[in-house]
Amino acid sequence: MTTSDRTVVITGGTSGLGRECARVLAADPHWTVVVTGRDAARAAREAAELGAYGMALDLGSLASVRDFATELREAGLPPLRGLVCNAGLQFTRRAYTADGVEATFGVNHLGHLALVNALRDDLVAPARIVFVTSGTHDPRRVTGMPHPLTATARELAHPPAATEAAHSDGRRRYSTSKLANLQTAYELARRLGDQGITVNAFDPGLMPGTGLARDASRFARTLWDTAAKALVLLPGVNTPARSGADLAWLITDPTLAATTGRHFVGRADRPSSAASYDREAQRALYDDSVALIAELAR
Repeated sequence: MTTSDRTVVITGGTSGLGRECARVLAADPHWTVVVTGRDAARAAREAAELGAYGMALDLGSLASVRDFATELREAGLPPLRGLVCNAGLQFTRRAYTADGVEATFGVNHLGHLALVNALRDDLVAPARIVFVTSGTHDPRRVTGMPHPLTATARELAHPPAATEAAHSDGRRRYSTSKLANLQTAYELARRLGDQGITVNAFDPGLMPGTGLARDASRFARTLWDTAAKALVLLPGVNTPARSGADLAWLITDPTLAATTGRHFVGRADRPSSAASYDREAQRALYDDSVALIAELAR
């Protein structure tokens, strides 16, 4: 009988892409899978169906991130060898985290960076981190989303007076957060390379039927959850199951043991946007975000 000898944490693992990735990994007896969600009861329920562990984690609360890291450390699980930064929100209204940060940036970027750094000493080499991003970060790609903002971490965390309608502003902040995920992945790949930890980014492509539109209007949610699912018949449009398997592959495939600082679209290594490769911008975003997290945690 094979005994698990490694643990992977998947944020936002109770539905959609994260759940499908967890399903694939949980089927491998070598892996102990931890799925997280804001609702502890739901996380436990969904995890039980997958044969995984469910733990509460609210990426919009730095206190929750700290508590999660402590609870994971005390859970007595096998060594942490994988971290999938998958959870993501897109708001169509102006919203803020428990720490007073603009919610899209706070959850999609700051929360995940805080989590990575909280678990940094717990990761046991060889280990892998994957950030889930999106084609919306790249102005060259036709996605129907506004181009990312050019702004500092502090400006994104505490935006000035709104210049766009809440719906448009929310969509732009989503694409901006996905650019931040890429910049963070590339910066961490350099910082963690000599520690035996690889860091890559993953674009699952368009996946109708996921929970990304849960903050939209009732009509938009219904459309996204029903009629839009027919889009999976078109080339380049994916199901959560298909993309979930691709995401799990980035954590497990032995040929990727030394692959770091790369951007995958499905299982293909593809260039990301020109802006994402700006090393000065990567460092500035990382350093400013870490400083901001420290200030908010006081």
